[in-house]
Amino acid sequence: IFPKTGYIYAADTATIESFSPQGTVKGVRQVSVRFSEQMVPFGDPRLVEPFEINCQENGRGRWTDGRSWIYDFERDIPAGVVCSFKVKEGLKTVSGKEVTGRKEFEFSTGGPAVKQSSPWEGAENIDEEQIFILTLDAEPMEETVLANVSFSIEGIKERVGSRIITGEERERFLKKVRRGDRFKDMPVVVLQCRQRFPNNAKVNLIWGKGVKSLSGVETTEDQVLPFRARGPFAASFSCERENAQADCIPILPMHLNFSSPVLSEYAKKIVMKG
Repeated sequence: IFPKTGYIYAADTATIESFSPQGTVKGVRQVSVRFSEQMVPFGDPRLVEPFEINCQENGRGRWTDGRSWIYDFERDIPAGVVCSFKVKEGLKTVSGKEVTGRKEFEFSTGGPAVKQSSPWEGAENIDEEQIFILTLDAEPMEETVLANVSFSIEGIKERVGSRIITGEERERFLKKVRRGDRFKDMPVVVLQCRQRFPNNAKVNLIWGKGVKSLSGVETTEDQVLPFRARGPFAASFSCERENAQADCIPILPMHLNFSSPVLSEYAKKIVMKG
C-alpha cells in the first residue's frame, strides 16, 4: 500500500501459498498445490507441469482451476518412498510474474510400520514364549529390525532384544494365522523375544525408530504395541447345583475349564473319581 495515493499494487512476483503433503506422511495418493496468482488461463488448463518431479511412483498432474494444481498417483504410495517437487526454471504466471520464494518441496512415506499384529495389539493372554507375526507396509532390512525392535517387560529394567523366525517355523505360523487376512499380500516379519515373559507381566513390543525399508528410508519414532502375558496355568471345575451349597446335579454336564489350551491327548486322560 502506498500511503500518498492509497493505491494497492500487486507484487511483481508470485509464490506458492500451500503445498501438501510435506514431511513424513503415510498413505499418500495426491499432491495439492495452490499458487498466489493465476497460472493458467481460465478454461485452458493445458500448461505443462509446473514442477520437476523426482519420485519412483508414477502419477499425473492437472490444473483444477487457474491457481490450483494437483498430482494424482496411480496408487497409494507404500512406505519407503521419498518424492521431491522442484519449481521449473522460469515458471511464470498468466500476467508474466515470476514464481519466487520457496521452490523445492519434499515428502516421505517413512520407514516400515506395523499395520497388523498377531496376536492382536492389546491381547492380555499371550504365551510366555509368544511368537509375533507383524504385517508391515514395506519390506524392512533385517539387520535394522534386529537392531531396533525390542521388548519392554514389567519388572525388568532393560529392554530385551528380539530374534527373527525364519524357515519352516516361520511358514508354519504364517499358514496358521493368515487365512482371509486383508493384509495377506503385504510384507511380514515373524519374531520372538529373547527372554520368556513372566506370568501376568505387561509387555510392550517396541518397533523402534531406525528400522529401514529396502530403499533406505527409516522410521523416525517408536511404534509401541502393548500386550500382557497370561497368568499361571490353572484349571477350574463347575457344574449345575440347586443352590450354592448343594452338591452337583449328577444327571447334568460337569465342566473342567483351563486357562490355556490343552492337547487332546492329555485331555483324554482326565477321569472322574467317585
